Amino acid sequence: MINAKYIRIIIGIIGNVLSTSIFLSPMPEFIQAYKKKSVEGVKLAPHLVLLIKCSLWVLYGLPLVHKDNILVTTSNGVGFVIQVIYVVVFWINCDEESRKDLVYICLTFEFCFVAAVYIITIWGFESSVKHTFVGVVCNVYNIGIIYLFFTIDKMPEGTKTFKYMPFWLSLVSFINAGIWTAYSLIYTIDIYVLISSGLETFLCAFQLLVYASSYTLGKIDVIV
Repeated sequence: MINAKYIRIIIGIIGNVLSTSIFLSPMPEFIQAYKKKSVEGVKLAPHLVLLIKCSLWVLYGLPLVHKDNILVTTSNGVGFVIQVIYVVVFWINCDEESRKDLVYICLTFEFCFVAAVYIITIWGFESSVKHTFVGVVCNVYNIGIIYLFFTIDKMPEGTKTFKYMPFWLSLVSFINAGIWTAYSLIYTIDIYVLISSGLETFLCAFQLLVYASSYTLGKIDVIV
C-alpha cells in the first residue's frame, strides 16, 4: 500500500508542473515584446503582484517555517524566476516613464514589503509562531490578488469575447487549484494552503461556469 506521504509528494510534483505551465502562459507575449522592442499593450502589474506572491510562498515552504512543505517552495521559486524574467524584459523594452512609474516605484515597494516579512519571520518570532505568521500573510495577500484577478482582469469587460479569460488557462488553473487543495489535505492538513487553494478552486469553477453559460447562450465568442 502506498504511503499517504508519498501520495502527497506525487500530487505536489504534479502541482509544480501545472503551476509552471500557468506561469509560462504569458511567455509568448513577452517574446513578441522583446522581438518588437516594444511593450505596448503588455501589462506588467499582474507580474509584479505575482512576484510578491511567489516570494511569500517560497518563505512559507522553507523548513524554518514549515516542515515537509518544500514543494510549495519549489513551485513558487520557479514562478518567482519566471516573473523576474518578465520584469527584466519589460524593463529593457519600456520607455523611461513606464520604467520609473511601474518598475522603480513598484519594485522598491515590493522589495521593502517582502524584506520586512522575511526579517520579521526569521528574527522576530519563535519557531512555533513563524508558520502562523507567514501563513496568515500569504492568505491575506492571496485573497486580495484572487479578488483582483478574478473580478477585474479575467472576467469579460462588457465585450463579447473572453480575451481576458482564455478557456484552457481557466481550466488548467482550476485543475491546478484542485491539485493543491488535495495536497493540503493528504498526510497532514495544511490549513493555510487549504484556504488559499480551496478559494481559488471555487473561483476557478465559478469562472468556468460563467464561461460555459455565456457560450451556451451565444453571448461570447470563444478565445482560447
